[in-house]
Amino acid sequence: MPCLAAVAQSDYPNLEVLIVDNASKDDSVRVASEILQEFTMKAQVIALPQNLGCAGGNNVGWLKASGEFIVFLNPDTEVEPSCFSRLVDLLQKDPQVGITGAKMFFPGKKILQHAGGIVHPNGMTNHYGAGEEDRGQHDTVRDVAYVTGAGFAIRRNLLEKLGGLDEDYFPAYYEEVDLCLRVRRAGLRVVYVPTAVLVHHESVSMGSNSSSLHRLFPQMRVRYLVKNLTLRQLAGWAAPFEYRWMRYEQAARGYRLKQIRGWIDNVPWLLKHFLGGRKRKLCSRDRTRGRSGDKSA
Repeated sequence: MPCLAAVAQSDYPNLEVLIVDNASKDDSVRVASEILQEFTMKAQVIALPQNLGCAGGNNVGWLKASGEFIVFLNPDTEVEPSCFSRLVDLLQKDPQVGITGAKMFFPGKKILQHAGGIVHPNGMTNHYGAGEEDRGQHDTVRDVAYVTGAGFAIRRNLLEKLGGLDEDYFPAYYEEVDLCLRVRRAGLRVVYVPTAVLVHHESVSMGSNSSSLHRLFPQMRVRYLVKNLTLRQLAGWAAPFEYRWMRYEQAARGYRLKQIRGWIDNVPWLLKHFLGGRKRKLCSRDRTRGRSGDKSA
């Protein structure tokens, strides 16, 4: 597994690796366990009896980890040896930094995929540098609205304070956008770190251009808006931007019906959300069983 092989080359001291298997139906658990035997790093596989989604699986992982700093990493990534150290270093130096995110490349390591993220008033997102050939134009540390969940670091105590990732974003998408917003609302910074580098093969489980992505992404965008904006903000801020985007933006062509369907598909969730008092589905504290006290990443 390229991801584990790259992690094994990390220069970060006292590294602890937890692989969370979200009830896969193939032999992923056996294969991962066999691969781990080839490495000397401290690692374990956590096999879940049911699929908890990206947010739920990550919550299980960080609650079982013993580290002061947590790095979330997708299995379709390959990190450079210094990636973890670079991400954690800024968190150690600046207490006002809440999350640090990596510089990400498409396979081949020439074309940028992510150099920090932008969130528009209607919840649509974009990546700085996406599709650009890397010429060093995004090599400056900077504050951003969010960093993608494929590879980012955060303090454990901040995750505990915020209740982890919101599991209403099931099975995937927008859970990291939501977390970054909550971190910024807590008065902390979300920072893109260009010296922390990884390659992201992107969406192995769903496919980068699959029907699942085009169905789920608009649906989770609606949840992000409803969870984080007041009704006044939705009507006075998000809706006008949405109208202009749908009517005038070239990028909206071919996606208008999908965005509308995102609202329709969410009707059962919206009813449950509002009738339940707009509560977040945060991680369960009983998942902390089995923690130890060592510092690791």
